[in-house]
Amino acid sequence: KKMLPWPSPYILMVDRGGCTFVSKVRNAQRSGAAGVIIADNTCLCSAKDACEPEDSSEECETHEPIMADDGSGADITIPSFLMFKQDADPIKDVLKSNNMVRVEMAWSLPNPDARVEYDLWTTPTDIVSQDFLG
Repeated sequence: KKMLPWPSPYILMVDRGGCTFVSKVRNAQRSGAAGVIIADNTCLCSAKDACEPEDSSEECETHEPIMADDGSGADITIPSFLMFKQDADPIKDVLKSNNMVRVEMAWSLPNPDARVEYDLWTTPTDIVSQDFLG
């Protein structure tokens, strides 16, 4: 028996590669997804035996990949995460066996000293960035 399509809102899992992160998230947003998990397709060297490469000749990544805006993501309104291959593969196995997986996207904002901490992310074409770099 085939699994029925999940009604919106849903979190879509897609494989890394083939196009930019922004393109993947934009396409998912347009399809009705409430969030996107991008499954990494390459093992981290630090994962050692916890990660199995797709092909034995594949090199591992020495650094964690950075998921960034390509400068065209101003219209993206849904959250997206990059999931390490060793964490994504077991979920993909369950999905491939035609079973549903329930996931929750959650994050916390650390404030160990009771001060608000934040990161400011901009694009190179943003006026604030140009002023800073100029």
